[in-house]
Amino acid sequence: GQYDPMVPDAECLKVVTEILDSLNIGQYVLKVNHRRLLDGMFEACGVPEDKFRTACSTVDKLDKSPWEEVRTEMINEKGISPDAADEIGEYVRLNGGTELADKLLKDEKLSKTKAAIEGLQGIKLLLEYCEIFGIKEKILFDLSLARGL
Repeated sequence: GQYDPMVPDAECLKVVTEILDSLNIGQYVLKVNHRRLLDGMFEACGVPEDKFRTACSTVDKLDKSPWEEVRTEMINEKGISPDAADEIGEYVRLNGGTELADKLLKDEKLSKTKAAIEGLQGIKLLLEYCEIFGIKEKILFDLSLARGL
């Protein structure tokens, strides 16, 4: 069907929070990110477009490996320049909410990249819907999230 942007995404997050709350699992957080933002971030950091997916699969390892290991893999195995890897490292260690999206929309590098702007606007809209649905405190915008996007 046809829906306004991010409404189905926010509804899915709302349903997941309802299920998890009903299971009484304790405190939890649902991490969100946006594929367009990742692409824009890689572009802004100087990663060639044909290496976006391979860079993404390496960033995805941050939940299991420290940044230094991920950085080494990017450079030695994926062929990404050390400067680009360092710039990516500055971004992927960030997480927060709407205030982070606002800050990144003003970022010197990201604000010049159409994909990053589109992704950040999408995340901001998603977080606004999450606030309306009363689940904002259970949602975390995390730039290191790459899996499943």
